Amino acid sequence: MASKFSGYKVQKTISIRSISSIHYFEFDDKFVDRMESHEEWEMVYIDRGKCHIIADGESFLLSQGEMYFHKPQEEHMLQIIEGVPSNIFIITFHCNSAAMRYFEKRKLEADVSTKQHIATIIHEASNTYYLPFNNPAMSGLKYKSGKILWAGDQTVLMRLELMLIELIRLDESFAERPRAFLKKEIIEDDLCFKIVEYMEAHLYEKLSMNELSRNLSFSKSYISKRFASTCGYSIVDYFNTMKINEAKRLIRETNKNFVEIAELLMLSNSHYFSTLFKKYSGMTPTQYKKSCMKK
Repeated sequence: MASKFSGYKVQKTISIRSISSIHYFEFDDKFVDRMESHEEWEMVYIDRGKCHIIADGESFLLSQGEMYFHKPQEEHMLQIIEGVPSNIFIITFHCNSAAMRYFEKRKLEADVSTKQHIATIIHEASNTYYLPFNNPAMSGLKYKSGKILWAGDQTVLMRLELMLIELIRLDESFAERPRAFLKKEIIEDDLCFKIVEYMEAHLYEKLSMNELSRNLSFSKSYISKRFASTCGYSIVDYFNTMKINEAKRLIRETNKNFVEIAELLMLSNSHYFSTLFKKYSGMTPTQYKKSCMKK
């Protein structure tokens, strides 16, 4: 007998689309890097030694066990320290998830679990892809021609996603809560579900119907009518509700003021933020904050 339960599609808070490159370098102190920027995220981890990194004109010292994340289009380079050879792991990947904002301009120290993830990624990648030793000029990934680890590429991607999730969880003030269960109508309508996923990925941006239309390969009018008839809300109303729910979380769990929250969520200014907040929650941000303090 077939089950009538429609199921619940898993939300991927961190969803990596693809991995562009993986490198493990053993640099001597004569190595000279060049400034670069690209559309992927890049994680730099110091496995041994230490070095400086330049990111958007700022210099940071990374020591053994520390990592730094370069956001997309950020100009960056390594700066090796004279007399200090360094072993450096670098991985670049495509990820549009809103949660990745946590890693912008952030230097982190790897704990035991993170180091285990990195070691596994290196092991899986070296037994799956052709990774020429110490070749900074190499771009892209090429599968080995001989015997490779079964599902090695998927293991690398999943390990990286899990590592990123665990790093955010370590900072309780930034760890995102699971979203509320979606309406059954949204779950069962693939297009509406993709619309919601798109809005979640762009929660900290202004909604562009043109971009949404291109992303889903349907016209703006069709997407709008389909979502409204299926879900009972307009896309704009649903997106604003999502923004206000996120604003509530930021009020509860961080020390950011209303101006900072409005800027983060791209809500023009604090006055518009307050107006929108009251419209979708029935109270002002100040009233909501006071109600949280009473609990």
